[in-house]
Amino acid sequence: MYVLGIHGTFGRADHDAAAVLIHDDRIVAAAEEERFLRYKHAVGLMPDHAIRYVLAEAAITIHDVDVIAFPRATWHDFRPRFEAYLWYQFGHVPAIEYIDHHLAHAASAYLISGFDESLVVTADQAGDGVCAAVFRGAAGKLTPVDTVPFPDSVGLFVAAMTQYLGYRSQNDEYKVMGLAAHGTPYPRQPLLTIDAGHPHLNTSLLHREVFHRHPLFHTDQLPMIAEDTLPGFPPRRLPGGPLRSEHADIAATTQAVIETAVHALVERHRRPGDTHLCVAGGVMENSVAVGKLVTHAGFTDIYAAPACGDAGTALGAALVVAAAHGHRPARLDDTRLGPAYTDQAIDSVLRECGIAYRQTDDPAASTAELLARGHIVAWFQGRMEFGPRALGARSLLADPSSAVMRDRVNRIKRREQFRPFGPSVLAEHTPELFGHTTVHAPFMSFTLPTTHPGPIVAATHIDGTSRPQTVPPRTGIYRQLIEHFHHLTTVPAILNTSLNSGWEPIVADPAQALAFFHSSPADALVIGTHIVTKHHP
Repeated sequence: MYVLGIHGTFGRADHDAAAVLIHDDRIVAAAEEERFLRYKHAVGLMPDHAIRYVLAEAAITIHDVDVIAFPRATWHDFRPRFEAYLWYQFGHVPAIEYIDHHLAHAASAYLISGFDESLVVTADQAGDGVCAAVFRGAAGKLTPVDTVPFPDSVGLFVAAMTQYLGYRSQNDEYKVMGLAAHGTPYPRQPLLTIDAGHPHLNTSLLHREVFHRHPLFHTDQLPMIAEDTLPGFPPRRLPGGPLRSEHADIAATTQAVIETAVHALVERHRRPGDTHLCVAGGVMENSVAVGKLVTHAGFTDIYAAPACGDAGTALGAALVVAAAHGHRPARLDDTRLGPAYTDQAIDSVLRECGIAYRQTDDPAASTAELLARGHIVAWFQGRMEFGPRALGARSLLADPSSAVMRDRVNRIKRREQFRPFGPSVLAEHTPELFGHTTVHAPFMSFTLPTTHPGPIVAATHIDGTSRPQTVPPRTGIYRQLIEHFHHLTTVPAILNTSLNSGWEPIVADPAQALAFFHSSPADALVIGTHIVTKHHP
């Protein structure tokens, strides 16, 4: 049975267009439209390229698809346009099932967690009239327990505060999270309160049109907060304005509210004996809040969806349909579900562009040597990752034990200096760096306090935490690279960040990787078995 999960829209300010293909109990392919278009989040678009890719990966056409799953149950006006789109673009309209948005979020974590039983919590700005939901997962089925209706939205609160700090909502929330570690929370804030585990948004402080024209406040970046100054706060920071200590304090306040709201919702529904937790939804992209659950909530294992944002609902919707027909994939710890390129294809691009290169029989060993000598390496290998994180297929790599690497890599990526990086760590060495013996972090989904920051100083934030990716044995060339680096340096980790800069999505193909490399101060590009350098190493 082929199930095609699709998320996207026509002109509406919805984000993260994506497509996922499942065959019985196997996830065949998954990709986000932004990677093909070079338009971050692919706002307002359908995933034309992503759909074509996932079908091609399986060597099928849309005529072979049994069911299309779409993660919006209440978009009734959308349905005729969706069918017309499928007919026009692909020449066929399979059966379509419309799945509740938060059920799709929940499924994108629970149904690939490998857990039999789990508490499942989702939170985002809004979807199908709901901005947070709680489910019970048992024996591969999800049962709804609770919902938080719009507008009492933690996600909307975060978006409004992101704008208040002069950043773009639905894009720069991670900047607020990084800035928060540099500030001290205010004792009170007027915008969001928590009552009996549920958030309540003070809508009187928001622009009166937010709830009638909500999408425009993101596409046009209209201020959601009605006044220039929130009660008890400094005035809002204008985009591009000076960044002062009070702005870090506002960020810290925002972060504290997110953590309180997430923890309150979890604790409201936690039962004695609960050992597993799954989380999904855009709010759960806040790795600091999820990290606090890992370290303080006492669950044996927490599984965060590999794509917590709305791209993940394409996966979740497809999983819901597959599960209804008796198919559930095994635990997913590897998101390399996108396009790959052969050495022959890479060689063709390099020659066409007139790029000099040298060949290596062992890209992992060669790259480890470059990193050990202080080089920053763009790394392009195998299938592209699905989700917001680069996890060893489209990555920018550096030595994490050198403090200067943080500033160097931030300059290459044209990022603010206050933003942290994460390390990819040999899984068996996690206890010596973080003190946790059983933590599994395949997707860089949460931060942990570092107990031995020296080897990963460039990937340790000012608050003493780091956001690791744990890489277990026998997981391919990226694991081999870290092993070689460990042998050369005794450091069991490398600094890993996404292969992109500024507003660009993560690179998808060899031409994009070359464009990034030649427009940045990175020292080397290792792409397949080819090594491209600007200065001969």
